[in-house]
Amino acid sequence: MESTSIVFSAPLSPYVTVQKFSDITGIAIGQVNKMLHEGRLPIRPKTPGKPKEKPLINMLALVKEADSQVF
Repeated sequence: MESTSIVFSAPLSPYVTVQKFSDITGIAIGQVNKMLHEGRLPIRPKTPGKPKEKPLINMLALVKEADSQVF
């Protein structure tokens, strides 16, 4: 049986800002914000008492989700 390897360049941080996520994926910032609002992107839990803290997108959770997809 043949094996296939896929190599990609990941950010140095497990969490990225909306701007960085937009830069990495090419998805417009407005669309990223919409995806966040709809709960389609995993984020790091915000610090209690700081509701206005910038959301940080959990890149590791996205990699795990992609890895679990059946083709």
